[in-house]
Amino acid sequence: MFSFVARHKIVSLIVFLNVVAILVTILVLVIHSAKTATVNIYVAPSEAVIELNGRSYSNFESYNLIPGDYHAKISMEGMQTKEFDFELYEGEFKRIKDYLLDENGGFDYYLKNPDDISVLAQATDDESVHAFIDEFEAMASILNKLPLEYYDRSDPEKPIGVYIEQSEDTCMEKAICLVVYGGEKNREIALELIREAGYNPDDYEITFDEEPD
Repeated sequence: MFSFVARHKIVSLIVFLNVVAILVTILVLVIHSAKTATVNIYVAPSEAVIELNGRSYSNFESYNLIPGDYHAKISMEGMQTKEFDFELYEGEFKRIKDYLLDENGGFDYYLKNPDDISVLAQATDDESVHAFIDEFEAMASILNKLPLEYYDRSDPEKPIGVYIEQSEDTCMEKAICLVVYGGEKNREIALELIREAGYNPDDYEITFDEEPD
């Protein structure tokens, strides 16, 4: 049987060893942290492929990487590829923020995929990007003015009624779809309604229907 003093010494030794183990763990973590660098990735479009030294990394994530020289490649089908080199230093926090343009060097992809415009806005401080976003927001402001309506009942036998609202269908070519109730026969009236509201009809994907559901 262990005496009380012996048991007390054993317990004290166990506590001491646990404290030492915790301190060693903390020291290892601190040393490891000091020998790495943190990279945060935020790239537009959201589905872009990000490679660092040939290894793929997920968008909108942060990684602890070994300091050194890196080659970055950002790519996506239908978009221009970007490649650049950078160096990481111990303890450094580096943010990779960038964006891709479409194959023609424009923003058509973002117009067809407007959910990525908010990603684009946060991925760069480029003046040309923010000019594009300002133009898009001005174009999208038509949604705050819908519906646009025109009625002419001067001819009781052939009254004219035109009603424009946002289409629930998925856009095929443009960022914003409008539907004109009143039929193709009232196309010019509908286009003029849009112009009078201060917008260019060419900026929108417009379909025509006879009557709303």
